[in-house]
Formats: sequence, structure tokens, C-alpha cells
Amino acid sequence: MLAMWFQDGDALSAIDTKLLTVFVGLVALAMLVQAIALIVLAAKSGKAIKSLAASVDELKQKALPLIESATEISRSTQSLVNETVPKVRAITDNLVETSDLVRGTAQHFEETLADANMRTQRQVARVDEMVSATLTATVEIVETIGNGIRGPAQKIAEMVGQAKLFAEGLLAKIRCYTNR
Repeated sequence: MLAMWFQDGDALSAIDTKLLTVFVGLVALAMLVQAIALIVLAAKSGKAIKSLAASVDELKQKALPLIESATEISRSTQSLVNETVPKVRAITDNLVETSDLVRGTAQHFEETLADANMRTQRQVARVDEMVSATLTATVEIVETIGNGIRGPAQKIAEMVGQAKLFAEGLLAKIRCYTNR
């Protein structure tokens, strides 16, 4: 069409002029539709960006207090653990001393085999009270400290139980010797 327009003015007829005018009008209409579509797309994109920014701000407002709470809980837990460690060590040392005392008492039973039956029963009762107190303390320790110390506390309780079994076995031997 454009080639016809650049040609000689005589060659253009009225129909060609009308076609050329229609073509130019269609191109102008297509460009207008494209411009409107771009404006609508830009407006929708702007709204979407504003909505996304508002969502991000809302998420920040909700997430930051949660993060701060988690950080504070972590700090308090760490300080609690730091405060509890010396106490647990002291309790463990006390349990070791108690275990040593139970062992010493058991050796004392072996050395005092010739003593009277009544004295032996009193010593066994004393050891039994110490073991019961130790077991009670161990249960309280486990509940207080939680899962972090559960394994070592159970091992200590086993040692005390073994000491009690040893003491009971020794008592049975003493009774066996005294009944003869």
C-alpha cells in the first residue's frame, strides 16, 4: 500500500486512497489498543507490587516478634543450663561420695563379720536409708534437669542399685554364716 502511495499521483485511484486510509486507520487503532493494554498492564503491575509490599511488611511485623521471642527463649535456656551445670556436678560428686560410702560400708561388713547379728541389721538399715535417699535425690535430679542429664543419672542409679544388691548379698552371706 505504501508503495502505491509513493508512486505517481495519477496511479492512485480513489479506491486505493480509501484502502490506504483504512489501512492507516487500522494501524492507528491497533496502536491505540496496544497503548491501552500497556496502561492497564502497568496499572495492574503497580497494584500487585503495592499488595506484595504490604504483604511483606505485614510478614515482617509478625515474624520479627517471633524471632525476638525465640532468641530470648534461647538465651534464657542457655543461662538456665549454665546455672544448672555446677549444681549437677555437685550432685554428681555427692552421689559419687555416697557410692564410696556404700562401698566403705560394705567393706566394713566384711571386716566386722564377727560382730553380733543385731549390729549387722542396724548397719544394713542405715545403708538402706542412704540408698533410698540417694534414689529419691536421683529421681528429683532427673525431673529437674530433664533429658540432658538422664543418661548419666541412670548410670549413677544403677551403681547405687548394684551397691544395694551387693550389700543385700553380703547381708545374706552374714546371715548364712551366723545361722551355722
